Amino acid sequence: MRTSQRPTADLPELSPGITLVDVDDDLGVTPVQALLLDHVLGGDGPAFWVDGANRANTTRLRELAPDDRVLDRVEVARGFTAHQHTSLLDRLAGRLDARESPSVVVATGLDGMYRAADVDDELAEQLFIRAIASLARVARVHDVPVIATRCREDNFSRPLRRAAGTHLQCRATPFGPRFEDAAGDMETLVYHTDDGWMQTTLAYWQEVLEHRARMHEASTLERAAGPIGVQ
Repeated sequence: MRTSQRPTADLPELSPGITLVDVDDDLGVTPVQALLLDHVLGGDGPAFWVDGANRANTTRLRELAPDDRVLDRVEVARGFTAHQHTSLLDRLAGRLDARESPSVVVATGLDGMYRAADVDDELAEQLFIRAIASLARVARVHDVPVIATRCREDNFSRPLRRAAGTHLQCRATPFGPRFEDAAGDMETLVYHTDDGWMQTTLAYWQEVLEHRARMHEASTLERAAGPIGVQ
């Protein structure tokens, strides 16, 4: 499979608020990890990743990061029961109220723990709504993007869809991964289509993030230099 020499680095520019991202199973959690790292590279604050479906693969995150120092600004927590997961999100929202704003918050498999058999249906729904409210609070108070994924699209996960201001889908295509707005209003391509096929592998995402890191570094240097005065 041929790959292009210079992949585009057009990862979605996320607005503050909750963004629901549905990812094709073939791509796994890697596109979400790429979004997380991209926002850490482009921002000054830390990133927080709360996982509810055993998707927080920190080994893969390290492989994706252009530099290990980036990972010093990423904190990862996992919830293994519905109550524990809700508590983690409550504590995160309270903790962030008293500190600097994060660059991004990620919640993978947000509905996962609330589908388990350790709580009844009514309580599970209440806890799930509470978890969504905690994420909405973080997004509102700090005016930052919150990326959420779900395990299934059904009636149970519908409150998350309603709370999300943006709904993106990341699809596996013959040319590579493709982010699309679920409403059909826009699409964000992250592959070249003019010179062949692009593999949807870890190496591809690594190359995209390395390119993005160089772009962010150049932008930072430009801001630091400021306008050139004429005397």
